Amino acid sequence: MQTQAPTGLEVKTSFLPLMFLLYLCTPRIVINGQENRRPWGTHFWPLEPGWYNVKVFYPYLFLPQAGANSIDVYVHPGRVTRVQYSMDVPFVFAKGSIRQV
Repeated sequence: MQTQAPTGLEVKTSFLPLMFLLYLCTPRIVINGQENRRPWGTHFWPLEPGWYNVKVFYPYLFLPQAGANSIDVYVHPGRVTRVQYSMDVPFVFAKGSIRQV
């Protein structure tokens, strides 16, 4: 019996250690409008093949969507599409970096 490869989306969120206060903020990962609250790190969603819009942000003080950025990705059958989001600059009001890896 052959095992079928997983199909889905993996999102990794990270930030510069200099911005340690972000440990107190839980990122939101929005996939096609469906908001998911997940801790910083790597998370997987099993999804059907197709196009998906992935948006990542975190609430910070008076900003409900600090660091917000998004990307459109295609999930191929039998493959895991990987997206990486990171706060590369020590400025919480800047956009986070998001890309497909």
